[in-house]
Amino acid sequence: MSVLHAHARAPVDVLLLSGGQLALVATGGAWQAPHAVPVHYGIVGRVLATGRTVSIGDASIEYSGLHQRRPVGSVVCAPITCPSRATIGVLNVEFDRLVPGLGEWCARLTDIGLCLGARITELGGPPAESLAERLLRDTLGFAATGDRRELGNLACRAAVETAGLSSAALLVRRAADTSMWRVPDLAMGMSYTVPGTASLPEQLARLDRRNLSDMIDAVCRHGSSQTQGDPDLLDARGFEPLLEAGVRTLIAVPVRGTDGSIPLADAAMLVMDQLAVRVDPAVLSVLELLMANAAMCYERLYRLARLKDKAESDPLTGLPHLGPFTERLASASAGHTALLVMDVDNFKKVNDTLGHAAGDQLLIRLAEGLREALRAGDEVFRVGGDEFVAVLEVPDETEAVRIARRLTAAARQVGHGISVGVAMRRPGEPAEATLRRADEAMYLAKQDEQVEVRLAS
Repeated sequence: MSVLHAHARAPVDVLLLSGGQLALVATGGAWQAPHAVPVHYGIVGRVLATGRTVSIGDASIEYSGLHQRRPVGSVVCAPITCPSRATIGVLNVEFDRLVPGLGEWCARLTDIGLCLGARITELGGPPAESLAERLLRDTLGFAATGDRRELGNLACRAAVETAGLSSAALLVRRAADTSMWRVPDLAMGMSYTVPGTASLPEQLARLDRRNLSDMIDAVCRHGSSQTQGDPDLLDARGFEPLLEAGVRTLIAVPVRGTDGSIPLADAAMLVMDQLAVRVDPAVLSVLELLMANAAMCYERLYRLARLKDKAESDPLTGLPHLGPFTERLASASAGHTALLVMDVDNFKKVNDTLGHAAGDQLLIRLAEGLREALRAGDEVFRVGGDEFVAVLEVPDETEAVRIARRLTAAARQVGHGISVGVAMRRPGEPAEATLRRADEAMYLAKQDEQVEVRLAS
């Protein structure tokens, strides 16, 4: 770089791909040099995208340069290409003056880029991220995701990259209510395997569930652990199922927050390899930090999801309420969507004679009965005190009425009657008008003690 800088009388930078960005590995002629540059930035992004040398005769307007507060005249940026023709970085020269005849500079820098690429490849390729850099990148990735399942995938991949092993699997044993990672009561959560290696998580998933449960117990009770070498030469009793699955190296880390707990689930991250290797003890400490961070990010997403559920659901019955119903109503399709408006018969009398607590219990039982009577894909909403609306996708009015009668039967089993108005959305009809017709049909049904279901005219 010093020779090239002396010849060009301009700052020269060598930037190599590292961790999703271009990291500075060498520079000449600049007191303040950029540490890293986004891969899509300016001329360097064009070179990475095309794999070709790019020059700008006058960059004073369209290009701000990598070096702050320096005037920019002409710029030449060449790819650093390894023998396989892959671009692994760029060689960038920024002149503070306009340089005529940039074609010669383009040819020179192209040749230098090829030489640098060949030599860097001989030396083992671009420098790898340090453990600290990788930890920070993974931590930022955990914080940025808004999806709990994606967080599990990121955690598995981060565990593999940090440990340098081939596979990672998240074991989860959850409470019966809502799953941390949306998996069955005891199962493989997410997993990741380096392409081209044996998929140990697939073998692990075939183990007896009691073995998996015992493994979670051990990790959550005793904390992190790691193997100490070749299991054929050491005492590996108790881990026979893992050895049969092909695991020769194992790191086990609990997934829990800083307070030692994780809501609704016991979870353990297993990082594995089919080769017997000895892992640096420092890696285990980093994995513990990573999994604690993943657990805290999950807790944040879990709380946000609970707040959203509360905002969109009726706290008494658990059914979605008016907000989600309005959104569903807007998407109702003409000719195939039926609205069923349901009202509880004599509900005021229940409240007046038995009390509001009895009325609340009746609504809870009715909501459960209606939900169970509907088909998969049908939806029921509580839109008022004792008023419910079901949205169905049906081929015709006959099917809609049949389902309405099934709902009235479900209500009778709970011990109370309901009146139902049914309306099919017509072509060109606003969804609100369909709802109004179903509502009017329901009131007509309430006025006739012999009629439970009425189809809107």
